[in-house]
Amino acid sequence: MQRLRLRARPPLTISLLISLVSGLALSLAFPPAGLWPIAFVAMVPLLWLLEGASARRGLLVGFVFGLGFYGATIYWIFLFGALAWTGLTIVLALGVGIFGLLVPIWRRPGRPFVNAVVIAALWTVIDWIRSAWPLGGFGWGSLGVSQVDNRLTVRLASVAGVWGITFVVVLVNALIVELAGGAGGRRRWLVGIVAIVAVVAGPVLIPFAGADGEPLDVAVVQVDVREARAATAGLEDVRVAELNIEQHERLVDDPPDLVVWGEGALDPDAAADPETVAAVQDAVASVGSPTIVGAVLNDPDHSQHTSALLFDGSGQVVGRYDKVHLVPFGEYVPFRSRLSFIDAIDQVPVDRVPGEEVHPLSGEGLPPIGAPICFENSFPSIPREMVRQGAGFLVVTVNNASYGTTAASAQHLQFSQLRAIEVGRWTINGAVSGISAFIDPTGRVVASEGLFEPAILRDTIRSSTQRTWYVRLGDWVPWLLLAFLVIVFALPRRRASKRPDPEPLSEGYRTLVILPTYEERATIEQVLIGVRKAPQDVDVFVVDDSSPDGTGQVVAEIAASDPHVRLLERPAKSGLASAYLEGFRVGLAEGYDVIVEMDSDLSHDPTELPRLLETAAAGKDLVVGSRYIPGGSVTNWSRLRVALSRAGNLYARIMLSLPVHDATSGYRAYRRRLLEDLVAQPIASDGYGFQIELVMRSWDLGFVLGEAPITFREREHGQSKLSRRIVVEALWLVTIWGFQRRLRAPK
Repeated sequence: MQRLRLRARPPLTISLLISLVSGLALSLAFPPAGLWPIAFVAMVPLLWLLEGASARRGLLVGFVFGLGFYGATIYWIFLFGALAWTGLTIVLALGVGIFGLLVPIWRRPGRPFVNAVVIAALWTVIDWIRSAWPLGGFGWGSLGVSQVDNRLTVRLASVAGVWGITFVVVLVNALIVELAGGAGGRRRWLVGIVAIVAVVAGPVLIPFAGADGEPLDVAVVQVDVREARAATAGLEDVRVAELNIEQHERLVDDPPDLVVWGEGALDPDAAADPETVAAVQDAVASVGSPTIVGAVLNDPDHSQHTSALLFDGSGQVVGRYDKVHLVPFGEYVPFRSRLSFIDAIDQVPVDRVPGEEVHPLSGEGLPPIGAPICFENSFPSIPREMVRQGAGFLVVTVNNASYGTTAASAQHLQFSQLRAIEVGRWTINGAVSGISAFIDPTGRVVASEGLFEPAILRDTIRSSTQRTWYVRLGDWVPWLLLAFLVIVFALPRRRASKRPDPEPLSEGYRTLVILPTYEERATIEQVLIGVRKAPQDVDVFVVDDSSPDGTGQVVAEIAASDPHVRLLERPAKSGLASAYLEGFRVGLAEGYDVIVEMDSDLSHDPTELPRLLETAAAGKDLVVGSRYIPGGSVTNWSRLRVALSRAGNLYARIMLSLPVHDATSGYRAYRRRLLEDLVAQPIASDGYGFQIELVMRSWDLGFVLGEAPITFREREHGQSKLSRRIVVEALWLVTIWGFQRRLRAPK
C-alpha cells in the first residue's frame, strides 16, 4: 500500500489561510452547530502544516488556527464589545501558537506513533495549563467538552476526566496525519486504524456511574429576565426577584423536596432590600421546601460575593457557598488601577471577593449538595472537590442572560453534562433565564427548558455516594502526559543523516600524532619514543607554548635526528584546543590519513596507540580512547573523582544523545574525511568542552564513531592544566548544547 505523502508545503500565505479554515471547522464541533464528529478530523490540516515546519512557522500557523477556532467558538463575547472578544481570542490563540511552536521541536522523524502521542500530549497539557492560567484560566473550547453527545468516547471522562477525551480527539487527528504522511507498509496502516478504533470506541467498555441514593423530587424556577427591564439596575434586581417569587409560589399545592433558583435571582439591590428578602423568605416558607437561591451579597465588611444560599423550609438561610473562582473582567477587574484608561472596565463597577474554600451545602433532610456557581462549572476541580467532600449531587446555578440567545448557554450546558459523567452525579442546571436542565450521571439531558421561557422544570433525581476513578485520582492524565513529554524531550534523538562506513585503510596509511606541550620536559622524550615504536608509519607534530622548563629544547634535539618528529614553537601559552587545531590543519594540508590527539604527560599510554589506529583503519571516522567501556580503566584517581568523571560523561551522553561513553577523553584518532568537515566551521570551546564538541559535531554530521579501551594514568610529573573553571564551563556548554538540540526542529 502506497503512502499519501505530500512533502511540499504551500506558501506561508496559503498555509495561514488553510490554518484559519481548519480552526473555523473545529469550532463547528461546539454549539450552535454541535457537529461533534468533526473534532476528530478538523485538526488534520493544521497538523499537516506543522509536519516539517520550522518552530517559527509553527508558531504563526498555530496562532492563526487559534484565532479561527476560538474566535468563532466564543463569538458571543462580542456582545461585550470588540475589545473583549479580540483580547480573549488573542490570549487563547497564543496557546495554540505555542503548540505550533513546540510540535516541530518535539517531533521524532520516522516515529509516527510516538509523534501522534506527543502531539496529543502537547495539546492536552497546554489545554490543561490554559484552564488554570492566566487569571485562573478559561476552559471554553476544550475539545473533550465537545464530545458529550459521543456516547462511546465520553465514558472515558469518569476515569480520565475531560483531559482524557481531549487527548483522544487530538490523537485521532494526529494518527490520520502520521499514517497519511509517513513511510511504511500495510502493517503500519492496520496498526494505525486499529489504534483509532480502539481509542474512540474502546471506552464503551467503561461503565457509567450509577446513583445509589434515595429519590429526590427537584424543581427549577426559570424566568424571563427581559420582563424585568427597568430604568435602574436596582429596580431591575428587585423585579427579577419578584418574577422568581411568582414562579416559586406555583409550587404551593405540590411541594418538591428541593427548589432551585438560578444565579442572579437575588442580585445586590434585591438582596439589600429588606422587603424583597422578606418576600423571598415568605415564598419559601409558603411552599415549605428547602430552596437554593443564586444571590449577590453585600456583606457587612463591605465585600461583595457571588453566592448560593440554602434556605430551609421555614425560609431561614441555613447554608451559604461563596463562589471561589470569579470571572475576570466580569466579576472583578484584574490590575484595575493600571487599566483605568480602558473605559470598558467601568461596566464592572465593583470587584467581588472570592470565597475562601470549596465546600458542599448541607441542610436537614437533604444529602450534601455540591453547588458550583456558573463559571465555576467550567473547571473540573471544583465539582470534583465538592464530591470528594460528600456531595451527593450537583446544583449549578447559572446566569447567562447577558448573552441573549447566542450559543453561550448551550456551550455552558455541555460543561454540566461532562461534569456529571466525571463525578458520577445527577447534575441540575438551574439557570435564571435558561437553559435549565436535569442531567443524569451518564451526561444525558433528561429534561430541559429553553432560553427565556418562564417555567417550572421538575424531575426526580437520585443522590449518590459512589466515587468515580476521576474523583479519586483527579487530573492524573495531564500530569502523566507532562511526565511523558519530559521523558521524550530528554531521550536521545535519531540523527538526521548517517554517512556510509568509511573504506578500510590500506597498510601504508599515514598517521600524524599531535602532542601539545607545556612544561612536559620530564615526560616528552619517553612519550616520543613510545609513539615512534608504533608499528604503523607514525609522524609526530609537537606544539609547544614556549615551556619555561625547556620542553621545546628537548623536542628540538630529538627532531634534529628524527625526521618523523617536528616542533611548532608558539610564543605564548595558547591552550590545548588551539594546539590541536594547529595540528589538524597541518595534518590535512600534508595529506595524512589518520590524525591523533594525545597528551604528553604519559597519562595516555603510547603502547595503546596501535589499538586506536587499527580501529580507525578498519572503518571508523572517529575512535575515542575510552576509560569507561569494558577493558578501560583509570589508575591513581580517588573513587570520588572517578565517579564525578563518569557522571559528567553520562550527563553529556544523555544531553547530547552521544553514542560514546567517554566524550571528555583526549586520546582519540580521526579519519581525514571527518576532520575536513570539522575544521570547516569554527570551534570556540576549550578543554573538556573542546573534546565534547568534536564528538558531538562528528555524530551530528553523520560520521561513524567508535571506542577503544584505554588505561588512563594520572600524571606523575608536573601539574594538570585542567581547572575547576574548565570543568564547570564544559558542563555549562553541554547544558546549552543539549537544550539547543532539543529546541531545534529536526531536519
